Parts: sequence; structure tokens; C-alpha cells
Amino acid sequence: MVVKEIKANYHSYLNELKVVIDPVITNMRTQAGQPWRGKAWLGPIKDIAGYLKHIKVIKTIQWASLPVIGPAIAIIEALVIGVVPLWLSCILAALLTFGAYYMYVRSYIAKMATIGQPEFHVEAFKAKRPTEFAIWAQFVNKNDFTFEGLYDIVNTVFSQNEHDPSSVAYIVAYTQSQHDFLQKTIADLQNTIDVQEDAISQLESELVKSENVLTHLVGVIKKVNENLYRYVNDRLDFTDMDFITGFSLYKKVDNTLKLILDKGTSGKHRILDLESDTDFAAVSAAKDEVEQAYYNNPYPGRHLIAFRMTMLEGETWVWCFHFDDDDERALSLILKNDIIETRQIRRVIHTFCLILQKRMISQKEVDLDAKAN
Repeated sequence: MVVKEIKANYHSYLNELKVVIDPVITNMRTQAGQPWRGKAWLGPIKDIAGYLKHIKVIKTIQWASLPVIGPAIAIIEALVIGVVPLWLSCILAALLTFGAYYMYVRSYIAKMATIGQPEFHVEAFKAKRPTEFAIWAQFVNKNDFTFEGLYDIVNTVFSQNEHDPSSVAYIVAYTQSQHDFLQKTIADLQNTIDVQEDAISQLESELVKSENVLTHLVGVIKKVNENLYRYVNDRLDFTDMDFITGFSLYKKVDNTLKLILDKGTSGKHRILDLESDTDFAAVSAAKDEVEQAYYNNPYPGRHLIAFRMTMLEGETWVWCFHFDDDDERALSLILKNDIIETRQIRRVIHTFCLILQKRMISQKEVDLDAKAN
């Protein structure tokens, strides 16, 4: 494509230039160094001679139109009528004739210094228009240069087989293909960079999320340790079980769920009927012996996760986590399985509930023994 464009434009331009400029350059080289002032003074005589060939004697009025003869005729006419002396008339005639001829010579020199005129002479051009000649001198001083030669060279070069590694057509085509390849490579690399930047951005986001989750998990472990110490010191209670989120704890009694304790909730539902309150996640969890987790959305922005726990002495308890949309800690630990399985969190809660239940049973036995005694 590039080769065809060069041929169509620059190649054709050279063909036009050689016809116009080469004759001028050749003429300049031929005239270089030749005297020109003599030709400038003698050149008008040839022009005058040319005029005389076309003038008829009987048309005497045309003689007066010649730049040299006219002044002489005017002086002769003055002598005839006796206006000036003969010697003065001769001097005036000579001066007028010389002055008129000098003006003609100046006009002739101007033609000699103009490219394209038949009277053109490179030395006159050089003397009268040195600035313009300095441009042309670049061609005149190089005797082996012509636009026709340049045209022939370009024509030969672009006529070579484009599969020949030594041809310009091959070089241009190869260069173009390399350019296209590099452009495609750059585009591919840019695309790779964009993909890598997206991947890095995602990894950074995941890293921040993981750091937050680890922080939450460390907080849970610290709270678990604290509760274990409270258990050893006989200070652990159900109110200490909010180390994950707010909660509600139910016990299955016959066909109902009765609230044992709640914290961080509205406290609205103290008893749930297993037959009629089927929209509640706690009721669904109570009926599931596999002890899966059940999700409920009490109102926009609020979440509830309920699961059943098989307790000592055949009892069934249901634990419910209560949390909001903006509680990232609860979402991460209970809903998303980010670092630790939510099932493991439920097992921790189940364990503490068993501990507390066991203490409750032991305390009940102690109270019964005391009454018996």
C-alpha cells in the first residue's frame, strides 16, 4: 500500500519536474563562467535589427517609434527649422540616443536575469538576483545531478521485485509489517497490563477483606478465651453469649418455642407456635433434625440466622443470630464462610450452651438435694 502511494505521488511528480527544471539547470551549467555584460550591450542591437526587417521605408512614421532613431529624427527636425545650432544638435542627438539605448540595455539585462526568458543568462541572474541564485546553485554545482536521472533511479528501484530483499519496495513492505507487528505487540502488552492491574486490584481488595476477617476471628477467639475463664471462675452466663452478635435463645416445649433469653433484639416474640408461626426461621430450624441453618429477613436491612441444637436430657434448643447489613463482622463470620465455616461458629455456640445447660442441671440437682434434706 505504501509503495503504491509513493509511486502514485512522488514518482509522478519527478516525471513532471524533470521536463520543466532539467532544461533550466542544463542551460545554467552551460553558461556558467561566460561573460554576460557584452551580450547585455550588444543584445539590443539584434532586437533593433529585427525591428528594421519589419519596417517599410514608405511608413516613415514607424521610424520615430524606434528607441534609437526617434531622438535623432527629432534633432534633425529641429535643425531644419533652425531652432538650435548644428553642433549642439549633434551632441543632444548623441546623448539622447545613448540614453535611450542605455534604458533598452537595462530592460534587456532584466530579461537576462529572469528564468524562462529567451535572453536568460546565468551570470546575469547570479549578479542581479544572488539570493535566488543561491537556491539554484545547489543543483548547478552538482554536475552529475538531474531530475531525469533521479526519476530513472526511483523508477528502477520501485520496479524491482518486492520479494527482493535489496529493493526499496521490499524494505518499505518489511518496515510496514514490522510497524504493524510492534503496534499489535504494544496493544497486547497494554491489554496484559490492564488485566494484571485488575487482578492486582482484586487481590488487594481480597487482602483487605482477609485482614478484616482475621481481625474478626481473633476477636472471637479472645472472647471465647474470656468466656472459658469466666466458666472456670463460675461467672459464665447466657448474657456472655453475645460475642458474635445479638441473639435470641428458645427452648422447645411441647408444640411451642419458649424464649429462654434474648439480647440485642426487639424482644417481641417470646413464644412461637410450631404449627402456626411457620414463617419464622426459628420454627423451621426447630423442625429440622439435621440441624441446618435457616435464614430469615424480618425487615429490610435486618438478618436472622436460626439453627437447632440437640441438648442434654433430650431437650431441643434453637439459637438465632440477629444482625444488620452494616455489621461486616457478623456477615463475615455467620453468612459468608470467608475464613472459618459458619458451621464451626454454630458449634462454638452449641458448646457453650451445653456447658451452661450442664451447670443448670447440676444446680437443679443441688437444689433438689437441699430440699430433700
